[in-house]
Amino acid sequence: MSTFKELGLCDSRIEALSRQQITVPTDIQIEGYPIVRNQQDIWLSAPTGSGKTLAYLLPLLAGIDLSTTDLQVAILSPTQELAVQIHDCIRSLESSTTPSLRSQLLIGNASALRQKEKLKKKPHLVVGTLGRMLELGRTRKLKLHVCRSVVIDEADNLLADDRIADVESFIKMTPRDRQLIFTSATQKGGAFGIAESIGKDVQWRAARSSQAQPPAIEHSYVETRYHNKGRVLQQLLQSLTPERAIVFVHRNVSAEELGDELSRRHPQLAVIHGNLSKFARQNALDCFRSGEIKVLIASDVAARGLDIKGVTHIFNVDLPSSSDDYIHRVGRTGRMGASGHALSLASEEEMKLIRRYERDLNIRIERLTLDD
Repeated sequence: MSTFKELGLCDSRIEALSRQQITVPTDIQIEGYPIVRNQQDIWLSAPTGSGKTLAYLLPLLAGIDLSTTDLQVAILSPTQELAVQIHDCIRSLESSTTPSLRSQLLIGNASALRQKEKLKKKPHLVVGTLGRMLELGRTRKLKLHVCRSVVIDEADNLLADDRIADVESFIKMTPRDRQLIFTSATQKGGAFGIAESIGKDVQWRAARSSQAQPPAIEHSYVETRYHNKGRVLQQLLQSLTPERAIVFVHRNVSAEELGDELSRRHPQLAVIHGNLSKFARQNALDCFRSGEIKVLIASDVAARGLDIKGVTHIFNVDLPSSSDDYIHRVGRTGRMGASGHALSLASEEEMKLIRRYERDLNIRIERLTLDD
């Protein structure tokens, strides 16, 4: 088995990982490191919780030239929450021996003026949401003319029909010979074909060992009428007493309404959705991570890429329309070998979605009743 030392990491970076109880590289990190380090285009595919972020961050950080003030790496994220998480990961990998490594977070719902001022400090690396990064690039505040690597995280989302034009516009601001790195938890599909069309000799790398197997998630559903879902969820929370649970709905207003309905009996609860401010969303996530709250009601803004340790249960109040979205949601539990439980509240009309997940994902979703 390879070690971080054998991959080529410096001692200070290995020590930074060790402080986070990360001592052995995962399969996708071993697969991806030499390709990313050699400036080749790559698609990193591995299940949620298998270390994809470090699979590209470690080789990219190792290659940054600290002697220059040039912006060298840009990382695109589909959500503010994922961008914050990636940036926090970068900061955790910095050490007192590399104080000159400069990174900056660029997301919406935050002061663009303040971000423009910070860009004057010449970061080596930026990470942010597509909209804000594109805006700053078009106004020449984000200088991409020598940027050598662009990461498109959660690529199956960012390469979707409604976003691909903006992604291509951003890439055109970078040098023609820049490196493109794509990541996703889903299998090879149409998005990879798009990646091949905008990249050069994009190499597909997927986890090969047991880490590539589906995580230890127990899938189940309760059939109920749509207007009874709030009451049924209350009963499930009371009977299952999850240590930490995320409840997913589709719409922002649904998250608020469900939060109001549950808050009397479940005071350790928070709501997160796209209409909340950056600070309200981050505060909710921080309280959830710390254990101050036990239940997080979320729109799909929280489904992609977030790594929150100790999530024991995922509840789908509104069922996702695609099997890929189901995988991303339930992937918030059962991370890095832990077990988890994904439970969907399905109306009669939504039962066809349960069957679709089973067929597309080759999983068994067990039917439960409240008596169970």
